[in-house]
Amino acid sequence: MIKREFLPEETRMMFNIADHGMEVVMPTTVDWEQVLPSFKDFRCDASAGKDVICSIRIIEKPIDIEPGAAKVLKEESGLFGYEFCLMESKNNYIVDIQYVEGGMQYRMVTNKTFSSAKAYVDCKDKYAAMIVSLFLMIAFGQSAVRHETFLIHASAVEKDKKGYLFLGKSGTGKSTHSELWMRYIADTELLNDDNPAIRIEKDGSVYVYGTPWSGKTPCYKNSRAVLKAMVRLEQASANRFTRRKGVEALTTLLPGCLSMRWNEWLYNQLCNLLEMVIDKVEVGYLECLPDEEAALLCYKEIKEF
Repeated sequence: MIKREFLPEETRMMFNIADHGMEVVMPTTVDWEQVLPSFKDFRCDASAGKDVICSIRIIEKPIDIEPGAAKVLKEESGLFGYEFCLMESKNNYIVDIQYVEGGMQYRMVTNKTFSSAKAYVDCKDKYAAMIVSLFLMIAFGQSAVRHETFLIHASAVEKDKKGYLFLGKSGTGKSTHSELWMRYIADTELLNDDNPAIRIEKDGSVYVYGTPWSGKTPCYKNSRAVLKAMVRLEQASANRFTRRKGVEALTTLLPGCLSMRWNEWLYNQLCNLLEMVIDKVEVGYLECLPDEEAALLCYKEIKEF
């Protein structure tokens, strides 16, 4: 359990994400509902009994690091905005994000387990909401791995209290496939359209959860469903469904996970969680067109698992 001391000029908030407690501390001058609009349905009472697995303090003063104190692990344009940089020092990871070209650069510093972090964001900046949400997603996504939970880049639908995930590279048609299910398969609803959470319970059952991170689709549901199947999509000239088992299933799912391959323990733990999931949940591969037949074929094959 994380214990913090709070200043009079700070507001402490607790959010329930995948049945884990996430603590966010902000200056009292900041309207959290304006900065974190997608988190409203996830707000819970601080005394609700949720263990805090991740705590982040938002500050409005830049965070400096000594020259040479950190090494660059990853630099990439187009990931989480215009420029993304991940660095590592002796005791911390440092995440720098510049959301748009020429925009301000913001920084988050976390401990090695991502359970405790502070992040510099000017909450008056027009992109503040997106930056804060990204920092929270990165920290929660890595911290949750220590608690049998992980985020996965997918579109998730729910039908009859069961969850179905569609994965694939950007532009593959994950959202389109979910829309086809909702259009042609009765009683199907969208649960999350970008980053649902998967959690393994103590009894081995696997659930998919809605989260505050749903990409461009405003679908922020604080609910869960029993995870029935996960299907990787690939655009093709005809519809064809195949099942994946063992190593094939693992490699089908791993690219979609928010992974920290530079931290050996976290990465190995993620792989262990995936092995546990594919032991309980069916994995498929769908070569498809963006049409009704693809959705009906996928649903039929999953029902026959």
